[in-house]
Amino acid sequence: MSPITATRRAPVPSPPLEHRQPFFLLRWLDAVWFPWAWMALWAAAQAGHALVSWHFVATGAALLSSDGTGAGLHLYAAHPQLQIGPLTFVAATPLNDLPAWLSGSVAALIIAATGPALLLSLSHLPHLTITNRQRGLAATVLMPVWAELAVHYTHLDDALALVLLMAGLHAVARCRPIPAALLLAASADAKPWALAFVPLLLVLPRHRWHRAALVWLAAAAAAWLPFVLADPRTLHAGGFSIPNVASSSLRALDVAAASTPSWDRPVQLLVGVVLGVVAVRRGRWLVMPAVVLAVRMLLDPGAYPYYTAGLVLATILLDLGWRRTRWPWVSMAVVGGLYVVRYLGPSTPTNAQLGWLRAATLLGVLAVALGPELRLLFDNGPGDRDGAQFRAARPGHQDLENIMISDKTNGPTFSDPSLAAASVLRRGPQSAARCCGRRLRQRAVPRPVLHHRDPGSVRNLLPGGGLASHTTSA
Repeated sequence: MSPITATRRAPVPSPPLEHRQPFFLLRWLDAVWFPWAWMALWAAAQAGHALVSWHFVATGAALLSSDGTGAGLHLYAAHPQLQIGPLTFVAATPLNDLPAWLSGSVAALIIAATGPALLLSLSHLPHLTITNRQRGLAATVLMPVWAELAVHYTHLDDALALVLLMAGLHAVARCRPIPAALLLAASADAKPWALAFVPLLLVLPRHRWHRAALVWLAAAAAAWLPFVLADPRTLHAGGFSIPNVASSSLRALDVAAASTPSWDRPVQLLVGVVLGVVAVRRGRWLVMPAVVLAVRMLLDPGAYPYYTAGLVLATILLDLGWRRTRWPWVSMAVVGGLYVVRYLGPSTPTNAQLGWLRAATLLGVLAVALGPELRLLFDNGPGDRDGAQFRAARPGHQDLENIMISDKTNGPTFSDPSLAAASVLRRGPQSAARCCGRRLRQRAVPRPVLHHRDPGSVRNLLPGGGLASHTTSA
């Protein structure tokens, strides 16, 4: 092997263009306050027609704490239309003594605040770096639909399930089986469709699956079993049906039933769990929430706009956590295909066309999450010094801490991490997250390679814009 020498030069000032102040709109996107201000703006826009569904939560919370007929543990048997988990009613109980408009306003304010908070929490997932620009772009697409969930409909159950899901993701990423199982079970106790998130426990080391599964089963049963034991008719509450609207993806899939088919809810759960397992076993555990929510919406007879909020949050995790792109392209496509198209005035598609577009968008999410990686692979030889391998050196596209500096097979050892980082071809950052020694695979990073057959110098980027050169000697 030819000896390698590395010479580090002093940083060279970048061209004046690099130091120009960004456009003021971009500065706003980068600001820490932007997601909160953007959320406040959209919440205010929804304030005129707010709290549409809050009465379901308020009624259920009042019945749960009542001793009357059809109340207490007979709640679901007597009121099957309350398709909301008992944990949501418990969470809403402190608001029972307030007037309905005030309790709903408090709930809407809290739910609205969780939108930016959940977005911020993504930055705290282990080994996941999100730049201010990425967070601002994600907020741009998330907050309009989150305002539908928080202010227009005020669905505390969906919001609580999503918050607990995100907390469960943090527990899984930090290899905490018991908290992870409890949080994922609590998510299902807030909203029944969240039962399909259970495959996330497979991310944990194999020897901890048994304990985590038992804790999850016990926590889920603890919330629902008392109602079943008190009134076995509770088991029939899952058969409650809603209209199969003309713009639903279920209609586009040629299911013409007037209301929810009897097989629909079990199939939603089963397909969501199966595809969730596939995603986790392929190492794509960060896309698993998007898979479950896309299946749920694809097979749902309803087409309520607030459904989109959970999916957009999940696809932001897909975009920023797994695909590692600056722009949340999948999330933008979801907002465009499921939400924006409904508000185009005279250009709004017909209900049938909306159903087809809905189905196509949701199938597209599943294809991106579970299909082959459709990305441009750069394979630069020694003749490409300043091309594609340096075009990827943008914030959020590389996790330099995770780059393998030494590779005995493919190349030399670099004494300076920045030299190795600059020679990496962009194929996406690897996940360095480890769960008690078990690798949580997201994507693979190619190892640094130096082409020894090139006797010339190769420029490498250094922090601050400096340059270094390597030379090989015979």
